[in-house]
Amino acid sequence: MSDITVLGLGAMGSRMAINYAKTGHNVTVWNRTKATAETIAAARNLTVAETPRSAAEGADFVVSMVSNDEAAHDVWLHPDSGALAAMSPTSIAIESSTLTPGMAQQLASAAAAASIRIVEAPVVGSRPQAEAGALFYVLGGAPDAIDAALPIIEVNAGKTTHVGEIGNAATMKLAINGLFAAQVAAYAEVAGFIERSDLDTDGALETLGALPITSPGLQRILGLIGARAYEPNFPVHLVAKDLRYLADTALTVGADLPIIAAAGSVFEDGAAGPEHDLDIAGIAQRYHAE
Repeated sequence: MSDITVLGLGAMGSRMAINYAKTGHNVTVWNRTKATAETIAAARNLTVAETPRSAAEGADFVVSMVSNDEAAHDVWLHPDSGALAAMSPTSIAIESSTLTPGMAQQLASAAAAASIRIVEAPVVGSRPQAEAGALFYVLGGAPDAIDAALPIIEVNAGKTTHVGEIGNAATMKLAINGLFAAQVAAYAEVAGFIERSDLDTDGALETLGALPITSPGLQRILGLIGARAYEPNFPVHLVAKDLRYLADTALTVGADLPIIAAAGSVFEDGAAGPEHDLDIAGIAQRYHAE
């Protein structure tokens, strides 16, 4: 049994914290909106902290699952409330947010200066996988740190892969999200085309879902598009953020991503419009025949 702190209780972080508690760990949580933390904590006998720093005091593992670079910087490195300053050399930081490689490396440098081990551990999956403890973890960092953190990571993991040093996991996660977003954008456009054709929409979407080119993830997306069920798992505005991060990272390595750029424009428009808080599948709302 370990003392685990979870910073950020959104759709993913809340489920991760609950899974830690279910497996017998002592869990302390912090969330920017305290009421959210209090509601989750009351149902699961968790401890609520006032700041990331107070949450991290005495923790064996500190897990961050927040929305972007700025939030990650604040929860770890804020001069008044950042968690890193409260951690001991025996504790391990686990950063599971989707960040730029540069931010992951900045956090790693700060952790090294404080003699604290850190593991970069973004996840692939959504609410159902988080609830089931079946997320796919992409890991970056020193092998000894990963080995020490693995028993905690495996509480929420169905599979893990180690892709090298800090920064590599962020690069890999952005590549994964970019590939998925581009496919979702294409399927959404095609669904709108089908709705306007003489095809039976339900039958045509079922056919697309049965094709060998359609992954299980895209089968789920087609089902959501067909039902127009867009309750957020991976909201459009976060998709747009990830595609911006991918575009910026591509510039630094000299890569050209024209298809990803096109998908980025689609999701940026959605994030600026009524699709902002819808699930990634909700980008299809822009193409529906009404």
